Amino acid sequence: MITLEDFDTYPDFPVEGILFYDIAPILASPERFREACIQLMPPRDAQVDIVAGVDARGFIFAPVVAQTLDVGMAMVRKAGKMPGVDLLESSTEIEYGSRDLAVSAGSIEGRHVLVIDDVLATGGTARAVAQMLERGGAASVRFSFLIEIGDLPGRDALEGYAVTSVVVV
Repeated sequence: MITLEDFDTYPDFPVEGILFYDIAPILASPERFREACIQLMPPRDAQVDIVAGVDARGFIFAPVVAQTLDVGMAMVRKAGKMPGVDLLESSTEIEYGSRDLAVSAGSIEGRHVLVIDDVLATGGTARAVAQMLERGGAASVRFSFLIEIGDLPGRDALEGYAVTSVVVV
């Protein structure tokens, strides 16, 4: 079981006032990485047609979860990092700046999407991803996070969506 002790923490990174939870110790251990991927899986009764990994650390876990579920994976990239003309784009404010995102619309329409990211904090990124996927015609959107900062309004920002967090601090 993944716990808070599995993360390294760095105060005031990347800016003053932020406590950064580093996933490197989880990635360095095959057992912890495997367990993290298992804990990021949706409930057995959840319908998932595609897993969307959020740039960048969601990319680490999403393909393993997608392969385990025997579904494909979509990448939610930083704007300007994804080629193509059929892109959905979104902008949002996060704890320490702004973020512009893009995803290929062709992989989303009519699908039940599981979005995987490492951290749920204010919910700005996740909410922007949900809205972007819904504009692209997703049948449903649900979320799995490795860590949730419970004192921040992330879960409130995702009201109406199924949200799973492996560790809540």
